[in-house]
Amino acid sequence: MPHRVNLLLALLVVGSLLLTGCPEAARLIPGLNTVELVLINDSDFPVDPNIRFDDDAGWLAGLFPAEELGSGLIEPGETVVLRFDCDELGLIFSDEAEQLVPIFGVYIAGATDILEREEEYDCGDVIGFRFVGNAEDFGVIVSVNGRIVD
Repeated sequence: MPHRVNLLLALLVVGSLLLTGCPEAARLIPGLNTVELVLINDSDFPVDPNIRFDDDAGWLAGLFPAEELGSGLIEPGETVVLRFDCDELGLIFSDEAEQLVPIFGVYIAGATDILEREEEYDCGDVIGFRFVGNAEDFGVIVSVNGRIVD
């Protein structure tokens, strides 16, 4: 019983800090200081998502993102879920994902819009990249918390 009281008090304190505008309070609750990334291959062929990201935001970081997500190929019907510390993800986008179609070659989706933290998403959000269609119809649908943004 004392643990429940301590937990309740801790939640009340953190909640009060959040309501008064203290952004650092989010670090005290697991999950609020992360961004979840969900990659879903709804196509019939393997996909290289080619996800680029940077801990910075802004146009310069968008031109030269520091990191490429090393997810490898995502098989048809496969879902990959990753969590990032919010400070690691200032921007994110798919830069011409590739679909590998045997015999016919590689089909490339156009680059998605660049999502910036505090513009298109915030800490605690879920960003989805859904790879759909086959061959010439291959593309990427981007969402934040289930709302399509691209």
